[in-house]
Amino acid sequence: MIRMHSLTVAAALAIAAVPAVAQEHNTGLGKSNFSYSTLGIQLGKVTPDEEIVFLNEVYEDFGAAALNGSFQVADNFVIGAGASAFANEGNRTEITSSSVNLDLYIPVPLGDRVDLIPRIGYVSSEIELCADGLCATEDDSAMSYGLAARIWAVPGSLEISGGFSDTNEAESESVTSIGAALWAGEHHRFALNYDASDSFDAVLLGYSYNW
Repeated sequence: MIRMHSLTVAAALAIAAVPAVAQEHNTGLGKSNFSYSTLGIQLGKVTPDEEIVFLNEVYEDFGAAALNGSFQVADNFVIGAGASAFANEGNRTEITSSSVNLDLYIPVPLGDRVDLIPRIGYVSSEIELCADGLCATEDDSAMSYGLAARIWAVPGSLEISGGFSDTNEAESESVTSIGAALWAGEHHRFALNYDASDSFDAVLLGYSYNW
């Protein structure tokens, strides 16, 4: 099932036009406190609030992985993209959920330690259920948005963060996130993040290279 296709294309075209706009205009918001040109990976676990029972097989948690990257076009314009998935399998069944996203971030510095980061974009997702070698899939797409904050607890060494995200799907659940990261020099970032919604919790460990 595909939804919001025309809006998704419009969002992609709008985001694609940002580099030219950013190069021609200075927003006057000031230089961000963090670098947003980055390439990273995350690994972790997703735990549903309630066990999922599929053909008498019980799923209590799922392994999760994500790849993401972004490019800071200007001080206050960042384009990002990512792909993520979580999955698990039983003796007869398997459940896999995957998604890809494209986003525009506007980092706004608040003083010399804090960035406030509004975000808009779109996400396309798919869930696949398999039993005895037979699989069924359902997919969807939606506009997405969020707001996050990044704070230098110890400048150059320790970062803390938090925020929320949601989509315009009718039954969408907002996701609240908190995290902390250790920096090894200017380029290497090691992060621990916790995400929560009404139906799941996720814990992710991540590494990113920043420039």
